[in-house]
Amino acid sequence: HGLVAAVLQAYNGHQHLCFSPDDIWLTIAQGVNSHINLYSDKYKNKFVKFNENQKIILNDDNSLKRDWSKCIKDLVKETSNYIEKIDLKSLLECDFSTSTSTTITASRVILLDSIKNYFSYNIEMFCGIPKITLEGKLEDWLLIQEKLIQLRNLNLDLDFWLNDLDSIIRQFIETFKGNVDEQFWKNIAREEYGCGGPPELNGWITKFFPYDCEG
Repeated sequence: HGLVAAVLQAYNGHQHLCFSPDDIWLTIAQGVNSHINLYSDKYKNKFVKFNENQKIILNDDNSLKRDWSKCIKDLVKETSNYIEKIDLKSLLECDFSTSTSTTITASRVILLDSIKNYFSYNIEMFCGIPKITLEGKLEDWLLIQEKLIQLRNLNLDLDFWLNDLDSIIRQFIETFKGNVDEQFWKNIAREEYGCGGPPELNGWITKFFPYDCEG
């Protein structure tokens, strides 16, 4: 345990030992946590009224940077809505003058662990591209559009492919102009899993390829 290790290090090394209220309270909260988990069935009616575990689902679509402290905070907020009688959040959470974001988050983790036998935590994280850059000039993207017209005029029976490409390139042009269709970019690619087989790639990125490996 970190507290015991610090004491032994200071004792054996003749070093200055410093305690903060957070250090002591986190240790006490861990003891409470162990006791509640050991007798979770006995004390269940003190905290919740439902029989089956309550599922807590948190949606986090921040693909650029995952803020775990916020995820923990949001989970605590959601579970607090189901806790009866006792305000565990206020009781177990570090709220001292010495408290930092780290100690507060640690105390919230202890809280969530204390009631884990009554809840099922699920953080759903979504894939996505946080930023897209279109290089070159507007004229370059307009030139691609013009080249598609020239390809169509060759009468190579490519309309089945060029029709899709034309709509995609129009979106590129609009994006370059600053008219971003976020839904379009969210649909760039996705993997869909079937029964027992390999994942199938879908999304408009596949429209760039007129044929797959099977022709």
